Amino acid sequence: MPLSLVTELNERDRLLLRRCTEGFLPKRIFDVHTHLFHTRHFAEGKAPVFLEPGRGYGMADFQAAMSRWMPGCEVEGLFFGYPSAGNDRAGENAWLQQEIGPLAATSANRALMLAAPGDDPAEVRRLIETSTFIGIKPYRLYAEVEDTREAPIESFAPEWMWEICHHHHGVLMLHIMRAGGITDPDNVESIRRLCQRYPKCRLVLAHVARSFNYRHAREGLHVLADLDNVVVDTSAVTQTGAFRAALEILGPGRVLWGSDYMVSELRGSCISQGDGFTWIHPEEDAAKGLNIFGGYTLVGIESLMALREACEDTGMNTADIEDIFRNNALRLLAPHLPETAAMPPQALWEHARAHISCGTGLMSKRAQSFDPVSWPTYFRQARGSRVTDLHGRSYLDFTGGVGAILLGYGDPDVNAAVKRRLSLGSYCTLNAPEEVELAEALLDLHPWAGKVRYARGGGDALALGVRIARAATGRSGIAFCGYHGWHDWYLAANLGDTSALDGHLIPGLQPLGVPRELRGTATPFRYNDLASFEKALEAQGDNLAAVVMEPMRSEEPRDGFLQRVADAVHARGGLFMVDEVTAGWRFGFPGGSARAGVTPDLAVYAKATSNGIPFGAVIGQEAVMDAANPSFISSSYWTDGLGAAAALACVGKMRRLPVQAHVWSLGQHLQNQLRQLAMKHPGLALKIGGMPCAPSLTFGNPAAKTLMIRRMLARGFMMSSQLYVMWTHDQAQVDKMLAALDETLGELTHLAQENRLENEAGTAAPSGGFARLA
Repeated sequence: MPLSLVTELNERDRLLLRRCTEGFLPKRIFDVHTHLFHTRHFAEGKAPVFLEPGRGYGMADFQAAMSRWMPGCEVEGLFFGYPSAGNDRAGENAWLQQEIGPLAATSANRALMLAAPGDDPAEVRRLIETSTFIGIKPYRLYAEVEDTREAPIESFAPEWMWEICHHHHGVLMLHIMRAGGITDPDNVESIRRLCQRYPKCRLVLAHVARSFNYRHAREGLHVLADLDNVVVDTSAVTQTGAFRAALEILGPGRVLWGSDYMVSELRGSCISQGDGFTWIHPEEDAAKGLNIFGGYTLVGIESLMALREACEDTGMNTADIEDIFRNNALRLLAPHLPETAAMPPQALWEHARAHISCGTGLMSKRAQSFDPVSWPTYFRQARGSRVTDLHGRSYLDFTGGVGAILLGYGDPDVNAAVKRRLSLGSYCTLNAPEEVELAEALLDLHPWAGKVRYARGGGDALALGVRIARAATGRSGIAFCGYHGWHDWYLAANLGDTSALDGHLIPGLQPLGVPRELRGTATPFRYNDLASFEKALEAQGDNLAAVVMEPMRSEEPRDGFLQRVADAVHARGGLFMVDEVTAGWRFGFPGGSARAGVTPDLAVYAKATSNGIPFGAVIGQEAVMDAANPSFISSSYWTDGLGAAAALACVGKMRRLPVQAHVWSLGQHLQNQLRQLAMKHPGLALKIGGMPCAPSLTFGNPAAKTLMIRRMLARGFMMSSQLYVMWTHDQAQVDKMLAALDETLGELTHLAQENRLENEAGTAAPSGGFARLA
């Protein structure tokens, strides 16, 4: 029995439709994958059996179908003909132009032209330049190969098509073939090579990159993550797992809804079988009896149900749904649509400043710390080494989440551990067992220690460490070197002398709200400066509880400086506490103090310990930790399960893999090349400092930093004057960034020679940030 189009829904269809649309579909929708055509353009005997002969299926038919299963929605679309072997492509394209052309001036409806490898590229180019067509729809049936199911991409989408789409910012709608789909190595090689060669070609990989088998999406979509000019559409996919993989791997900003009209109007479904897939339609004899309860519904409804399930499983919100069903398509087609007033990059930031004190909770994330004009401030997605902003622009990132990220954004092992704990419950009256397992791992890595305590951030953990030191010694005085958070114990150094923290934090920082009674309880000293250190000890005298310092920051310790500090504080009855919040796992393994060969009494970890999930830990000698037990130290969310789960996954991964060795080695290459660039562009008075895997850049004119940030953003790189190498970085990425930075510094040198840096920056220079002395 031949397949048949459904033009009227039955009661089961309507019930299923309500389940998948109510409270889910936006009112305005864009269908990025739909076919309009006339049957007269098929080659003889090639028209699908479910079509009426001598009939056109045009805009009216499409809208009638959409009104059946998207009632009340306004639907526009990207249309193309029905590709078929030997069909009259020129006639079909001309017919489609008549259908869509009159609508283009007053709507977002647009079209793609059918094209085959043997077509005249000049004619294809002419039509794109002069008509409603904004790109190309190739298809495997146009390939001159024996088995088109195994057709290589370039056998039906030759390079000239990519070049034309690149030149016109056009859309290339590609249904990839071969058994492995997006997991096929040849497909992957072609897609990556051609997308990188033609970055202005906007590639849509139809059917979630041909993931009718959901396992292909799970296993293969990651190869697209760094290709900014690639999106996927949902057309005719009926597997929740495929959509879930697309949303998790690519994010909701790169998934576009498509109906695949008129496949959407057939009853049936596609199921995964092993590494293949099977389409089942009730009219086929082989399908009879397969559906034991209920019955088949339309492919379009089946696909919508699967998409809704995936969106619910992955926590998509209303804005995400609107992106999937419309906004992403409008961004894809933007070069071919009337210009709309774009929101300035800083509009949301300025709005935030009116509602959130200081705009955000972390000083280092304020736009003013980077470039107040161009800094995107907010992100949609962060994966690996890349960050995507709210406007869909993707950047190769070298800021490392302001030093908090070592494994790369969204590390899959950390995410899996957090998802598991979240699905089981992240908090209740009882404790998460991950706390115990993590404590055993941390103590195994620090054989000098006997106990741990947990917090949920570096500042809190450092304050906790200071409390422990004070409780254990019965004293209150702290001598410190570097930056150690926002708490009162630290800012007390500026009471009565607002310049005490200059060089450690930000010059002139006001200790507003810090009790005056804490004056004299915290004294700074300079790194690798014994005279400065001894002066701080004298200031604290017999009240010294502890020395708090990073093991290293801008330079390695000289002449046994760390050990001499530790010996001196112990001689005075105090404790030696190292701040590993930034140094930990990055400058040494497990921390910078291990690299320096010094044993502390207390060590404080955060940031990279949990790779983006709030967490902090204090690790200490058993006698010291136990001495603080009578002190009241307690907080509800210090016991949530997510932080411990994330930290346990991080620590486990960093023990298994050479993470620290990788970032250090790659950082040495980066830092050496940065020094070469500084010498190449002497007019900028650029100085390179810091550790190899966390190098710093200091310009003679602060306006140069602003412009460097702005121009590197325009080139696709997110960076500032403090860089961080992550596990997900490789030398190719580093070298690509260095090449872009070389170009940028050349431009800034030209501006400096003309005394135009300040005028070009056009705004106040960003804050100098933290000038730590450790």
